[in-house]
Amino acid sequence: MTKPFAPTAALAGAAFLALTSFTENVDAFSPPTTTTLSSTATASSPTTSSTTTVPPVQVTDPNNPLVQLANEFTYTKSGFYSPFDESAFSDEFVFRGPYIGPLNRKDYLSTMSTFGIHRAIPDINPNAFGWSVDPENPNRVWFMVRNTGTFDGEPLGLGNGITFPPNGSELKGCPETFSITFDEDRKVKYLSVGYVADRFEGNTNGAGAAVGIFNCIGLPFPSPGPLLKFAQWFGTEVANGGAHSYSTENVPSWWTNEDKASEGYL
Repeated sequence: MTKPFAPTAALAGAAFLALTSFTENVDAFSPPTTTTLSSTATASSPTTSSTTTVPPVQVTDPNNPLVQLANEFTYTKSGFYSPFDESAFSDEFVFRGPYIGPLNRKDYLSTMSTFGIHRAIPDINPNAFGWSVDPENPNRVWFMVRNTGTFDGEPLGLGNGITFPPNGSELKGCPETFSITFDEDRKVKYLSVGYVADRFEGNTNGAGAAVGIFNCIGLPFPSPGPLLKFAQWFGTEVANGGAHSYSTENVPSWWTNEDKASEGYL
């Protein structure tokens, strides 16, 4: 079912060449075997000097089985870009974004069904890129998306029978960071979405995931603060019609952060 980086520098007199080979098996991530030409950058003055070694560039093999699985899940099973495949989700599943979550599996699937984003924006595309396996967690795949699509399908569901009619808005999302963590059975245990890398791109008012879509189509989402906190509490615990801002019960015990919805996010 639903509110998901670094600069480079040129150093005079430095030259480098890095070739990375990545060897993985189906069960675990192995650190890449790297061939690199040693490179140093030196800065000097009449009184001081320093030497910095440039590390090898690490690149994930696109044929890594978890990368392939994450790509398939994103495009065909997530409930956001396509109908969900309930069998792809772990019983211990948790969803978290900057404004929404934590959601357990039941509440996540309910929220995705209520919004029906892939029905409202039939050509929605994450345009996913930058796939990598976390070197500290071999079961976690990181990647980025830049959503595109046109709001010309079915009305967008908001819960309690309330819908928002299509108006032809063209979605041009900003780049967002996503991650998918798999359990030992290769089911999705954790999905994080919507963490914007550059809020100045696109037409979503600097927001990602569903919140960015709402902004784009003319449903501006409140900024974090008392109004948003009240709206999310009321919509989840009082007048819930299928779309949850967070789960009120049955959050898997492995999730220990106590923030709800937009709490703690500026």
